[in-house]
Amino acid sequence: MKTFNYSDNNSISMVSRSIFATLILACFLHGCKEQHEAEDNLIKINPHEAKEEINLSEFVDSVKYIPLQTDPGDVLGRVVNITIKENYIYAIDYSQESVYVFDKKGQYISKLDKLGRGPGEYPAIGRIIIDDNEEYIEMVTRRGKIFKYSNITFDFIEEYSIPRINFGEVRKKNNIYYFYTQQIDNLVNEEKTNASLLVVKDGKIEKIFFDKIIETGGSLYGAKNQTLIENDNNELFVSVIYDNTFYRLSDMEVEPILTVDFGRYGIDNSIGLKPLQEQMEYLRTSSGLASFPVLNINNSGIMSFSYYFFREDSENPFPSINDLHQYIHLRNSNRVYHTKRIKNDITGFPEEAFICTYNYVGHEAWHDDYLVDIVVPGIYFSDKEKTKKYVEGLGEISINDNPVIVLMKPGENM
Repeated sequence: MKTFNYSDNNSISMVSRSIFATLILACFLHGCKEQHEAEDNLIKINPHEAKEEINLSEFVDSVKYIPLQTDPGDVLGRVVNITIKENYIYAIDYSQESVYVFDKKGQYISKLDKLGRGPGEYPAIGRIIIDDNEEYIEMVTRRGKIFKYSNITFDFIEEYSIPRINFGEVRKKNNIYYFYTQQIDNLVNEEKTNASLLVVKDGKIEKIFFDKIIETGGSLYGAKNQTLIENDNNELFVSVIYDNTFYRLSDMEVEPILTVDFGRYGIDNSIGLKPLQEQMEYLRTSSGLASFPVLNINNSGIMSFSYYFFREDSENPFPSINDLHQYIHLRNSNRVYHTKRIKNDITGFPEEAFICTYNYVGHEAWHDDYLVDIVVPGIYFSDKEKTKKYVEGLGEISINDNPVIVLMKPGENM
């Protein structure tokens, strides 16, 4: 996949590279320096100690479903992200360059489908931002424009100009936009950067975090994940590629809050400063090593992160779902689960539960007191003999159906 170089002529106030160097050096040292388990902001992980399997019923009492309505004219194609809000569910479909809106029962409501070059039309699909009251939706494109529409009629309101940024994710807090770029090529003031985070306010890039300059050859690489999450206190967090530390984002600043220490089982994160081709070569020889931890939930009652542990026989630099390990800390009971697989022994569908933000479709792993997983039937049935299944409490689900949202209610003693 090719990237595009974008120029920015706006003035900029950057975070000093010395601050960045301090942050990134600390991150790399965390991957190899032995520290004490007792430190609140550090968790030592031995991937070989992860259990092969735990039962979902150990910390979840019940499971319910929200199947997104499937009609002949409204079949979702390449769904890259699903956002669950208080009133509606929003699904970004890249294949149709549209945003589908469903109610909280999964019934189709409306669709933002204004692709084009005319007034009030967006030139290409990007990512969306929904305000807290769900009164409007912003389509954030990679072409230097943000288009604002009323929700759910999608009447055009206005458009904003911003620097052209090639990004994977974006979040908005207090009129500040945080663009997670995952080391993709960008230009800021005509200078190349492969920084992981660009912060925009009042239409200008005000700060750069995790800055670096590497040779990519116009290609990109990033572990498949959603790295920007919110918690139950409306705080925003980010997980950065080639970094074992998680950060809180607030007022255009980053604050380290938690580090995962894999010890001798972690990859050498300094490889992230090398050319992309060298990164790929290194990852191809990284069997038996852990990488790419992502903070999935950081609520008052639960903290969860996941990471990839390349199998000893793996030669694929692109981690798969089979390489995923999950770590769950129930803070109230102080119980910890570290496992390779969570078996759904409550309903049996899906057979395996994922408490993470990136099982095929990006999403928040927590909503309204429920743990969240999403099943894409086209993927779920792809390696099975049958293409349909009857599920108690859901009905018949088939390979051509739209995604199913799985809501898992944690036990009261969580």
